[in-house]
Amino acid sequence: MDVSLSQMAVLDAVARNRSFSGAARDLHIGQPVVSRTVALVERVVNATLFTRTTRAVELTDAGRAYLAIARNVLAAADRGHRQWDGYQAGENGEVAVAVLPSVAATVLPAAVREFTRGRPGRSVTVFDVPADEGVDLLRAGHVDLAMCEARQTHLAPDFADVELLTTDTLVAVTPPDSPLAALDEITWAQLAQHPFVALLPGSSVRALTDFGFDAASTSPRALVTARGVPTVAGLVAANIGVSAVPTGVLPLLGSQALAVRPLADPVVTRRIHLLERTPPSPAAHAFRKALTNAFAVRPTKGATP
Repeated sequence: MDVSLSQMAVLDAVARNRSFSGAARDLHIGQPVVSRTVALVERVVNATLFTRTTRAVELTDAGRAYLAIARNVLAAADRGHRQWDGYQAGENGEVAVAVLPSVAATVLPAAVREFTRGRPGRSVTVFDVPADEGVDLLRAGHVDLAMCEARQTHLAPDFADVELLTTDTLVAVTPPDSPLAALDEITWAQLAQHPFVALLPGSSVRALTDFGFDAASTSPRALVTARGVPTVAGLVAANIGVSAVPTGVLPLLGSQALAVRPLADPVVTRRIHLLERTPPSPAAHAFRKALTNAFAVRPTKGATP
């Protein structure tokens, strides 16, 4: 028969109070229960743990040795309970999230800061990958949360909860001395009359710009391809061409001297959805809240209008 945590707690209370009645008061139980518990534990461990006198109850050598072990066990159990409580409250735990590269560089830092501030038991692993890859990571169980666009939500596994995070509108980005910069609004047909700086095929922004030109039944006069939004901004600022990006990535344009104008005929939007594995861990659900908060206050300026 093993000694339970509650029985060890009785031994500890008797030792601290040097009294069965004092231990009973501390533990809010009857004194006979304390006496029976001590007697049972002594039979289980095959040792006398306390000596009883008319004045006090004292630990024997065996009692001191066993109580040291019992107190270590009780302390470890208390730590374990606190860790479990922290997990259930979302205070402890690791979260893995797959996010679009543009989000990783703009909105995500604020979410990570909110999630980890003052909570050393939390950690985050970030996969900045295209949406298709993020959905695959979620399906394979490698991440708790993943982002995708509206066109990819049908790929979400059945166990995922889907939430619309934000809607971005594509805007035109031109050199400040471009004739297009003088316009209040630019159409895709007008944009197509200039060399166009695009992101690599496979990126979410490239899919949207391809759609915009197709919907306007046109194509750009020339195509320059770059890997990242900051590179696109540098090429446009150097008067290599013009481009189109979602408003959410404007902070990535940096300090480049660029003109940003509404883009129409058609208006193209990017709807970013969040996929959460269900049932989520408490920490994952807390990170989801931090991410939605970050999107609610995200910056949208990053270029000269």
